[in-house]
Amino acid sequence: MTSPAPHFYLGPVVPRWQPATLDDVRKALSDGTVRERHWIDVKRQVSTSESDKKEFARDVASFANDGGLLVIGVAEDKANGTFSVAPVPLSGLPEQVDQILRSRCDPPLFVQCHPIEDSGAEGSGVLLVEVPPSPLAPHMVDGRYHGRGDTTKYRLSDAEVVRLFGLRSARQVVARQLIDVEIARDPVPVNREVESRLYAVARPLAAPPELLTEHLMGREIHDLVLARAGGSRHWQRLDEVEPRAAGRGWHTYGLNSRSLWLEFDKVKTMCDLEIADNGALTLFASQLSSWRNAGKDTTQKFLDDDDAVAVVRGLVELTGALGTAYGYPGQWQLAVGMTNLLKGVSRRADLEWSNTPEDMLRYSADDYLNATTASTAECREHPGAVTHRLMYRLVRALGTADQSAEIFA
Repeated sequence: MTSPAPHFYLGPVVPRWQPATLDDVRKALSDGTVRERHWIDVKRQVSTSESDKKEFARDVASFANDGGLLVIGVAEDKANGTFSVAPVPLSGLPEQVDQILRSRCDPPLFVQCHPIEDSGAEGSGVLLVEVPPSPLAPHMVDGRYHGRGDTTKYRLSDAEVVRLFGLRSARQVVARQLIDVEIARDPVPVNREVESRLYAVARPLAAPPELLTEHLMGREIHDLVLARAGGSRHWQRLDEVEPRAAGRGWHTYGLNSRSLWLEFDKVKTMCDLEIADNGALTLFASQLSSWRNAGKDTTQKFLDDDDAVAVVRGLVELTGALGTAYGYPGQWQLAVGMTNLLKGVSRRADLEWSNTPEDMLRYSADDYLNATTASTAECREHPGAVTHRLMYRLVRALGTADQSAEIFA
């Protein structure tokens, strides 16, 4: 699947910018569409000196709070206050940008690079570095946090840092509301003595209400769902499809119209995915735990945390695929919740069965909840990183973070 054409937000009073050629960049520089402001900056090049690398990382980190764009390959005539295209070698430049931001920003910062080649000089051009609003903002560089003013970056005050961290906390409140809605509409009765469940939501933050209305019943969107089936037994069981009031549903046998009609004692692993007209995805998966013997006269609840991580990875990948296929490049809010986890042990744990039950590493809370935001591009290109933000704290507590490294990659 090819990536959509670049489509950049440059501020509330400027139309979105969609450059396809270097002439588009030249025109935007001459008419003032591209000039240094809160959401955009220009640079002549990315230097290889250590001080310049730090300065570049600070520039990008300052954009991560609200989002922004850096245009590399632009010269400034300060005497006249004008800008002009000054093509730079593009080979290896996106990789250099990525390496700088991963090694000098804490936490590492995701950006998307869009090269625009000069038709008259093969291999040269400008590089557009798109910086989406980061769910992990603020990002520290060299021990300091930075923000963006009208035209330049500045060091954030303590109060501004507290405000940004407060926004992170607020996302958890919204996540709890989203997950509580999904728990309330779970169609399968819960046997809390036996079973852990997972609920997940991916909600576009600025999509039109009918983003997918004309596409929901088509074969293409069905194929996008089926493409996730390889990573999880739950995704593999989404073999029934139907239209619904909310959009379109994929579900396991027995969950027609998101209503259970099988006898409860015949219910096995159940899974339901719903995609709404505006692109929102909701998913639940049952039976993510089981009871087994754990030594003489002892039973233990074992959690299928490996499949839980794979289920979430599949949802992140599908989010990126849907946004790409149907023209929504913006931000998504993603939330994951799991229930009935208390005292569960990972089934992947390398347990010494001779140990007493007290020696086993158990999950120390009943529920799990986490949330993040991510752009379509990050879900598409770095689904492991998004999954890591959503699920790392679960597997860390179960002692299986190393076993999840491949899914997080």
